[in-house]
Amino acid sequence: MSSGETGFCELSVKKIVVTTVPGIEDLLEEEISKFLPGVGVIGKGRVIYESFSSLGAEDLFRLVAGLTLGEKVYAILSEAPARSLDDVRDAALSALGEIKLLLGPETCFAVDAEREGEHPFSSVDIARVVGSVVQTIEPPPPVSLDDPDVVLHAELVGDEFRLAIDLTPFLNLRDRGYRVYIHPSSLNPVVARALCKLAGVEEGCTFVDPMCGSGTIVIEGLLEAPGAQGFGFDVKLEHVVGARANAKAAGVDASFGVADVRTLPSMLRGGVDAIVTNPPYGIRERAAGGLRKVYESLLRGAHSVLEEGGRLVLISPLKRFVERAASSLKWLPSSVRKLDMGGLTTFVYVFVKSGQHSES
Repeated sequence: MSSGETGFCELSVKKIVVTTVPGIEDLLEEEISKFLPGVGVIGKGRVIYESFSSLGAEDLFRLVAGLTLGEKVYAILSEAPARSLDDVRDAALSALGEIKLLLGPETCFAVDAEREGEHPFSSVDIARVVGSVVQTIEPPPPVSLDDPDVVLHAELVGDEFRLAIDLTPFLNLRDRGYRVYIHPSSLNPVVARALCKLAGVEEGCTFVDPMCGSGTIVIEGLLEAPGAQGFGFDVKLEHVVGARANAKAAGVDASFGVADVRTLPSMLRGGVDAIVTNPPYGIRERAAGGLRKVYESLLRGAHSVLEEGGRLVLISPLKRFVERAASSLKWLPSSVRKLDMGGLTTFVYVFVKSGQHSES
């Protein structure tokens, strides 16, 4: 075991930062709480979470391995108000004891810095200051930007500075290994998992994605609830073949077939607990039959095949299409949330079927 690994096993922290897609932070906080009893503070695209007890390496590794709604995970070494680079230096110095545990004489390190807000210095300046503090250790640990053993993450958000160790330095947790086939409009698997949670996908339920693309929603739903029945349909054979390949790589038992969403009522004759889908936006791929017809067919078909109390969960930036189609069914969403998908504002609608709704 290297000195860096030995030091990490000795490290004990109480606070972490987990990043995610802006708009699902509350779901992420709930997920973290299942691993670590504590309390979280939600920021845009992140949860700052404080455990009720100190966290060792095993606790942190278990968290990273189990999270489905996070993207990056950082263990906080120090945090303090910072309005100048001197304040940054002081905060880094306060964490020097913990940093020494992580860095042996041959342990390479790098500093990743980010900054949000107005400051008279750059993120590069922050990284430089933190790096200079680390190199006061005797003997100075070597720097490696290309292949570091330890990555320190420095962030300044407004006047709040945090120095942390990056627990996911060479990956983003959204990059699932099963994605051997990539759809042109692939949905972030973190968002797909969130949609399945909002739809109440659980053991023993039956759920469907009638516009499944590469199968991400169905696969994430079955990873969430292996005892569920998941079905996916797409109008293009190449996507169905790709979805089957992805499901095989993920090790889930999913069923995929070629079908048009406009035939949803004839494909499925009831018994569906949830429909979870990411309809086309008309950005990268054209919708067969036109976008308006697709959205109308989706909502009308979902209303027809869902069991009483069943849920339709869909994500789309096209509010007008969704709300017009829902209005024609007198179907009001039980909740709507806004997500920031890499600069594209999208909306997640949750509809619950009730006998009060009419198809007239």
